[in-house]
Amino acid sequence: MKEEVALPFPFFDILDWFFTPAKPPRRRAWAGRRLCGLAGGIAGSSRAALRSDWSAVLAESPTDETVRTAMGMVVAALRLRASDIAKACWRPADHVLASRTLSNIVVAIPTVAVMVMLFRYQGCVGVLTNIESIAVVGAAFRGLIVLGRWWRAVAPPEREAPCRPPRRGS
Repeated sequence: MKEEVALPFPFFDILDWFFTPAKPPRRRAWAGRRLCGLAGGIAGSSRAALRSDWSAVLAESPTDETVRTAMGMVVAALRLRASDIAKACWRPADHVLASRTLSNIVVAIPTVAVMVMLFRYQGCVGVLTNIESIAVVGAAFRGLIVLGRWWRAVAPPEREAPCRPPRRGS
């Protein structure tokens, strides 16, 4: 039998080190922290408490689940930002629904537009023969106003009682 020659350096240890895969938990933790920071940036400065909560949740999650958890945080931040945009878009609609004057204008403009269109092409006879179509347009927009007020829980202010002058002789 031939004896093995001893190498002057730890050859097999180097081979083991070279062929072992990189440490994914460390990379995943780094990526998770970066994604959590991205989610905090997307959520906005008004939600700083949420950012610290997300960091605490990420610190408590298992190392192999950090990227998935952080991706969920990014999705949640995108949803929060979308809800902020939706709230901003509903502000003018709520203003119209809360105002009697503006909601009446919203009903009147399309109804008058249909009347003008019919008058222009068919004259008074066209307006009179299609009066039910004009009423349907007005009723449809009025129904949308009522539905919007119910859906958004918005109500116009109560009307004030008309002030009557006191009667003479009583």
